Amino acid sequence: MIIFIYIIGGIGAIFFIYYFFSVYKQSNSAEHKEYKRKLKESLSDEFIIDPETGTKITLEEAESGHWVAHDNEFRTVPETDLEKRLTEDEKQAEIALNYLKENKDYRRTELTDEQFDVFDNTKTLNNYDDWSYSNPFSFENGILILPAPELHGMTYYQDDYKESHLMFWKKIKNTNGHYYLREKSTAEKIFDKFRNDDDLRLKDYESFTFKRSYDLIKINKLLENFENQKGLEIEINDDNIFIKILKLISLEDIKRIEKILKTLGNNGGCCATTNFHNLFLFSRVLFF
Repeated sequence: MIIFIYIIGGIGAIFFIYYFFSVYKQSNSAEHKEYKRKLKESLSDEFIIDPETGTKITLEEAESGHWVAHDNEFRTVPETDLEKRLTEDEKQAEIALNYLKENKDYRRTELTDEQFDVFDNTKTLNNYDDWSYSNPFSFENGILILPAPELHGMTYYQDDYKESHLMFWKKIKNTNGHYYLREKSTAEKIFDKFRNDDDLRLKDYESFTFKRSYDLIKINKLLENFENQKGLEIEINDDNIFIKILKLISLEDIKRIEKILKTLGNNGGCCATTNFHNLFLFSRVLFF
């Protein structure tokens, strides 16, 4: 009987040692450290991020323990699931969407009728046969959407074209005029060597004027922020600027447009300088 008790006690001791060793090993694993990192990050936001699913939930939802992850608009796709995507394009798009959903600078939103009309009236989107959109996000002084423009009978080998692009709309100050710019065709590059009558000067981009600005210097100064940028459509309509990429959304394109928008955010200084320069010239006319 005593031997039996010793055997049971020994098995119990081995079990507890194994259990605590497993807990210790798990707490120091890369997965657990990543879990703690995401948890720490989530605590700094007004939303809480479930580290296992990437779902953003409110504090009330967390306290109640009730939320529907698959219906949550902030749900990100875990990296393990990204590897299961059928194509590289799907994976690329999901990585970009994960970035937008996790980034504090963006907030998922719904377009109002007025906001939709602004997009719908752009020359940029009216260049396509039709378009739809998804995943609207708001950010400081702007909105972005993923438009899916349609081109029917695009080429002899491809009847239809449709994929989710990326389009930013941002409010800018002290700007007027309506212009649309896209990359030049080969023929336009050759023709412009002999005659370039565009109001705006951006290398390798053709500009179309719908309403002329009374301060072209300011508009061309603004366009300096787009030098050496490829694959964009740019539209300036008074105090609104629209920037759209010409291919499937990617994280790289989001970040490069973010960089441009940050420089545009400082554009008030450039505009103020231009206005001061104009005022100085005007004063010279008055006094001399």
